[in-house]
Amino acid sequence: MTSDLEHEIEQTREHLGETVDALAAKLDVKSRAKETVAATDKRPFAAAAVVVAGVIAARLLWPSTR
Repeated sequence: MTSDLEHEIEQTREHLGETVDALAAKLDVKSRAKETVAATDKRPFAAAAVVVAGVIAARLLWPSTR
């Protein structure tokens, strides 16, 4: 009985640790930005397409001042 409970506690601790690590990684904006820049550097055409799509979307969604 005690062994089962200890095993369950250990599994819960491991799961909690993984969850905390995942949340910390999501909150590390600087590292995520660096990863995005590094990935973009490897795909310049994809990066350009994203920028163009963003500009087009902004133009279509932004209200005209005319």
